[in-house]
Amino acid sequence: MRICKNNITDQIRDLFDANPLKVPEARIQPLCMLEVKDRKPKYLGEFKFLVKDGFQHTIEIKTAPVSQVSDVKTKKIDFKIGFDILGNFIKAFGLDPAAVGASIKGSKKMSFSFGNVVRKYIDTLELGHVLVSNDIKGDPDNMFIEEITQNKDTKLALITDVLTSADFSLSTYKDNSTGVEINIPLIQEYLANIDTNLTVEKVSENEVKFKGETPLTYAFTCVEINIDPETGKFSRGQWLDNIRSAKAPGASVAPSATMVEIPKLMLDDNQANPLLIDF
Repeated sequence: MRICKNNITDQIRDLFDANPLKVPEARIQPLCMLEVKDRKPKYLGEFKFLVKDGFQHTIEIKTAPVSQVSDVKTKKIDFKIGFDILGNFIKAFGLDPAAVGASIKGSKKMSFSFGNVVRKYIDTLELGHVLVSNDIKGDPDNMFIEEITQNKDTKLALITDVLTSADFSLSTYKDNSTGVEINIPLIQEYLANIDTNLTVEKVSENEVKFKGETPLTYAFTCVEINIDPETGKFSRGQWLDNIRSAKAPGASVAPSATMVEIPKLMLDDNQANPLLIDF
């Protein structure tokens, strides 16, 4: 599934080299592993369970607010296309999209935004240093990893960065300049009859903000790593054919031989029409 080019996905891709998720979820976090086959990721679990005899070291997961995309609205897009996308976000927060759809009849266009966006990330050079200097090995005998290490078409990817938010806003329009009023009391009435911590706030006649308690990941970045099937030794992943790999501007490689820089793995090479990753 692809969506039209817009400023939110542009910034996610260009500023953070991140892959937007089709359905946001809390389990996608730094130091979690993906199995990638035919550019399709499958969630595996936490990195520490990939290490033979367990991972006893602490890698700090840092956080930072992201003002570049917080509360920035997407361009106005066709309502059906936009709501098909936003419906997955609505469901992720425990609300039936049909209840929201019933409150915004007559809308031809829409836009949305994420509020209080927080980036969570690890330093991949730090991780590489810890792995090499402590001679840490992967577990090639793990029943879920053995097949991956022996299959050249399947890759292991470590999540290094995620963008999270606990709230999003929806704006509705009749055309590019005329707003359509949202029946917010109807949404509030629906919320009162279900078990959810989601709240609704009126921003304007044609804009409503939804707030949840748990921040959900809606975009991520990962790096490729290899595990030797015989020794379990970790190594850098190779660039993948036809998959865009990027290095952050101004980044430098540490001269120390004990430092390992792991290249970034992008699951989508189409910057004009960013892919929504679906697990």
